[in-house]
Amino acid sequence: MSATRPRRAVLALSGLNLAGKLLAIGKTLIIATLFGTSGVLDAFWVAYSLPLMLPNLLTTVITVAFVPRFVKSLEGRTGADAWRGANTLFTLAIGVSLLACAAIQLWTGALVHRLAPGLAPENQQQAIAMIRLMLPCMLMLTLSSLLSALSNARERFVLPGLDGIVNNSAIILVALLLARELGVRALIAGITLGFFVQLCILAFGNRDLFRSSLRPAFALGHPDFLRPLAHLLPLLVGSVGAMLTGLVDQYFVSRLDAGSISALTYATMMAMLPVEVFAQAIITSYYPSLGRGVAAGDHTAVAATWRSGQRLILLLTLPCAVLLVGLAKPIVIVLLEHGRFDERSTALTVEAMSLLAIGMVFRSQAYFSYRVLHSMVRPWTQVFIGLAGVATCVGLNLLWAQRLGLRGVALSAVLSQLQSSLLAAIVVRRLLRAGAPAQRPLSAPLLLPLGVLAAGILLARVIVPAGLYEASHRLWAIACGLATLPAGLAAFALAWRLGLPEARDIGARLRARRARPRGAGGS
Repeated sequence: MSATRPRRAVLALSGLNLAGKLLAIGKTLIIATLFGTSGVLDAFWVAYSLPLMLPNLLTTVITVAFVPRFVKSLEGRTGADAWRGANTLFTLAIGVSLLACAAIQLWTGALVHRLAPGLAPENQQQAIAMIRLMLPCMLMLTLSSLLSALSNARERFVLPGLDGIVNNSAIILVALLLARELGVRALIAGITLGFFVQLCILAFGNRDLFRSSLRPAFALGHPDFLRPLAHLLPLLVGSVGAMLTGLVDQYFVSRLDAGSISALTYATMMAMLPVEVFAQAIITSYYPSLGRGVAAGDHTAVAATWRSGQRLILLLTLPCAVLLVGLAKPIVIVLLEHGRFDERSTALTVEAMSLLAIGMVFRSQAYFSYRVLHSMVRPWTQVFIGLAGVATCVGLNLLWAQRLGLRGVALSAVLSQLQSSLLAAIVVRRLLRAGAPAQRPLSAPLLLPLGVLAAGILLARVIVPAGLYEASHRLWAIACGLATLPAGLAAFALAWRLGLPEARDIGARLRARRARPRGAGGS
């Protein structure tokens, strides 16, 4: 299949993701202004992670395992009988979510103590209370995960892509209205509202399947249920391993100064923004094409799709990494340094963000390569790569977390992501070597634009007078950002002149969109 259709979907999803992430930046700004990097906010982030862990796990497991099976056997088929195996999978996922809600309700205190032993006793109690308030979100997010998997498998990407817009808008609205009365619990109210609205949107978008095919089922012997199990088990193990990395980081950071969990969360949000805006859109849009290529036995098409996606990810994430590393401090000052987010909070966040932005590129590449492995139904390979990354992260944290603080935790994450990215790429290349088309590597022509961008950032920091920082942190940060704009434009123009296909494709689409109103209006 031509890469044109996935690229169109990438542009649409990138637009939705960008809108959602701009709202996420607004949400983060409001949280930082209201709560800074306080102990009570650390308690909120611990509470936020636990109830949503299982639904996020199900999102990955169901989406990745279901899409290839849907493409192979369910596409175009309707009716409760045809969907009996898939319905059994969905019914069990909902049942597991309900059981997990009950277990968390019973053992909340023990879980909080194990996950964040360094929290002050009062903050641990706050985390316990907030976790119990968020338990309804667990079931809502599970249902949304299943409906998003269905939508993506049917290549209906828009409604799942609204998730960031809906949820962040709800959190912003409720926080602005209720933060004074409810404190940090206003964030929980906003999260609950956002999940409910997004669930309603997804249910409406899949209403045809509710009428024709989706029913509770317990056909444990059905082939459409049994076949994905061989894929689901290793995927589940691998996803649990990936989540362990975040829990390990939280465990070690909880033993640092109060507010460190919040600072790491802010840094991760900012550094991983290009993953959510660009890489996730590419991964989601290209995955059905990878599944179809594997189903048809066309490894040449799979290799072409993988290489095209890899190039597009690098083209979009590498410049973002350069900007995030070079402008970490100005970005944090402009976006977050308000209200209770003070200079100490800025220093902590920049310390982690400057490293995590590098790991963002490696994580994007690893995630895309994982989708190739899952399309080829080789999930255990991804499991071993992921668990090796977890082991590396744990070992490095044991060496560095106490000595280097947040910098050590971030460096451990970056090196483990680099390891996973390299291993995944090596395995995919070996699997697709027979069908891999010859293609010019992206790295060589991209180095020059990246050099221009990096030089522009350094020059901007030199040009902007140091005395301006003492006069006004915010003015200094804005001046640094504005001085970097010409370098960014020059870097993209150079990439276009060097003939990078993705840069030319983006430029052509921008010109086409600009010219469309002057053309025939009926199309």
